[in-house]
Amino acid sequence: MKLDKLIFGAVLLFSAYAFGQQKAGLLKPWVHPGNDFIKENGYQGAQTCAMCHQDALDEIVHTAHWYLASPVRNVQGLPDNSWWGMANRECALAGSTSPSNWTASTKGKATVQASGCGLCHIGSLSQPVMPGSRATEAQENTVDCLVCHASKYNWQARATLVKDSTGVHWGEDTSLTAALSITRTPTNAACLRCHEHALSDDYKRGTPYNAANDVHAAAGLSCLTCHVTVHHKIAKGQYESDMVANDLPDVPVACSKCHGEDPHAGKNAEVLNEHTQKLACQTCHIPEASGIVYENWGKPVKDNVNGAYSELSRYDKIPAIHGLYVPTDSIRMGHPSYIWRIPNTKDNKNAQSWMAFETSNINTPGAKIFPVRALTQVMLFDKKLKMWQAPGMAFLKDNPQMAQFPLLLAPNREVYNKTGNVTAAIDAGMKPFEAMGLKWSGEWMAMQVPGTSYISVNHGVKKVGLSCSSCHSKNGVMDFKALGYTPAQMKQLEAAR
Repeated sequence: MKLDKLIFGAVLLFSAYAFGQQKAGLLKPWVHPGNDFIKENGYQGAQTCAMCHQDALDEIVHTAHWYLASPVRNVQGLPDNSWWGMANRECALAGSTSPSNWTASTKGKATVQASGCGLCHIGSLSQPVMPGSRATEAQENTVDCLVCHASKYNWQARATLVKDSTGVHWGEDTSLTAALSITRTPTNAACLRCHEHALSDDYKRGTPYNAANDVHAAAGLSCLTCHVTVHHKIAKGQYESDMVANDLPDVPVACSKCHGEDPHAGKNAEVLNEHTQKLACQTCHIPEASGIVYENWGKPVKDNVNGAYSELSRYDKIPAIHGLYVPTDSIRMGHPSYIWRIPNTKDNKNAQSWMAFETSNINTPGAKIFPVRALTQVMLFDKKLKMWQAPGMAFLKDNPQMAQFPLLLAPNREVYNKTGNVTAAIDAGMKPFEAMGLKWSGEWMAMQVPGTSYISVNHGVKKVGLSCSSCHSKNGVMDFKALGYTPAQMKQLEAAR
């Protein structure tokens, strides 16, 4: 066993021990040494933190949490080392881009129908930053340290728009209650304030990381146990299908770090460990997920909360508002879909797709089967303009497959949900791009994106995985034909075990 694995195992054992001791009341929890100063002088946001932690503030504005992007590699269709992420990539679930949707709200509040991208940005800014640009002192001062480092945080303060001399932006909780609850490292609850769509169970991935749904959460493991952090840069992992930004692309987030390459023991260990050559651990140990599988932005419908038209607000914990417009959508609960994936390491070209399409198959060296949430998207496109005409997309002009692909449009969610008028929503959403030299033609069409997008599923891990018959039967959860197996192989795989 390598030394780093021994060290990692020791840290994990100590973490589990400390968690047990703290629960038993035998260890005192860490208390922020600056609490007395904050009590006496109050809390003025990042400026207060910077008095002792200027280095941390400088670090955070060089991360994907700040830029919403990073230099990418091996992403199909994108030049290596170009900056990409949610800063400049259309989000199918939001139906928009961050410049078009930064402060979208419903009467100044974040809701299911309109939740602007800036809501979960680490800084309270009136517009997104340019990926790779240097943060100004004023921008640094908008960093919300407490949204990650406070165990007590009023999310509604964050989810309410504020207007001041800098413009309109999302708020933050700067109360003494929050400031005096600082933790050394972010708690799981703090991470989930933004991830999983701000505590939604069934909107995006449908595999919430909590004790009721995940064996690791039940054991007290922190998000940062697996998502290693270096100077505020957080490892995302190398097998993600849907998020191309990655602060630490060479740091794997893998089950084998704790469980080894042969994780099973007992009388069936040999045959089960053989499965790990072709199957990711998640494939067996995440038996179910839920989330959106279809969205049509060309057909807005009134959200009747729990009515017949919209499934969205039925599953989201953020309170919906009756009668506003949302895209036609469909949410499915059940076992995930399955695709072949390879890790995005330095040597694996085209390991990812910027549209979250499938890039590997049964014949791709090193590929394994992973669980995913399949998403069919009907998006809004310009009838006349092409994608290569968008800012930063000129490289597509020389791509035979993309040269004639229509320009993807970005509606403003606030206008969309209030009016249901697609043209007006696009007009509002495309305004920020006029300053970049792009004005849409005024004519839109709703078109199904050619190809299925796949949202990664990594949480909701169960101790006991799928039974043998869950896969090895004629009506098993896996579509062996779609995965590329021959009829003879399918017959063998579908035989009862």
